[in-house]
Amino acid sequence: MIRPLRRGVWAITLLGCGLLAPLTTAGCASGGGTARSQTAAAAPATAGQATSAVDAASATTAAAGSAAAYRVTIRQDSGRIRAGADYTATIPVLSGPDPVVVRRVNTAIDEYVRQEKGLTENETLHLTAGAAHIGARVVALSFGGDRYPPGAAHPAELAAGLVFDLRTGDRVHIEDVFTSTGAGLRRLESIVRAELDRRFPGGPTGGVTDPLPANYQQFVVNPRGLVVIVADLPYVLGPQSVLAPWNRLGDLVRPDLAAVLRS
Repeated sequence: MIRPLRRGVWAITLLGCGLLAPLTTAGCASGGGTARSQTAAAAPATAGQATSAVDAASATTAAAGSAAAYRVTIRQDSGRIRAGADYTATIPVLSGPDPVVVRRVNTAIDEYVRQEKGLTENETLHLTAGAAHIGARVVALSFGGDRYPPGAAHPAELAAGLVFDLRTGDRVHIEDVFTSTGAGLRRLESIVRAELDRRFPGGPTGGVTDPLPANYQQFVVNPRGLVVIVADLPYVLGPQSVLAPWNRLGDLVRPDLAAVLRS
């Protein structure tokens, strides 16, 4: 689940301008639309026993124009990681025509979930999958959630994005996107920094937009652009997403990946 913040409720969506934007914040990047919310219910934790089932109520998404489309469904999982650490999670599951691609993508998703569980100590972990974007040759998945230590004033919020090339099943990292990683990150910084300054004038954003690969590992893509997920912000600001339109990145995106990521 995504817990309410003092200034709004977090929404998980890849529709419109991106994901993880507070409902009270209008727009993404420069002049974007208003984020829309999607509700995704997590299964209740069951101490000592994990559960896994396909959520019959979840929507599936298919790549438009594909005779043998890829689809994403959601399974629910909950249980105990270790003493004092429980979790609930909604996890995307890819299915489709190429079993190698499906296996690689689902293995990477499971590895991400394992990593989040491995980082959870004496806390309750909530992990929620957002709406998937499936293009002709790409799938982009988002996650939100939090870790809540007992007695803490507020949770530590989580936000992440996973992008996969459906030609191979390989995950696309930010270092894969640009012909020059340094030039690409500097372009992203100019977009993300300006938007965060617009949303939070004088806000304590620190160095989270500096053009370093570590600051841009979390992102998703859609036909409008690359959506940067800024997770390492103070709790009062919460995770943010900023759309970097393709027309502002196009000259820097690797030619062999440009059509894939835009699909």
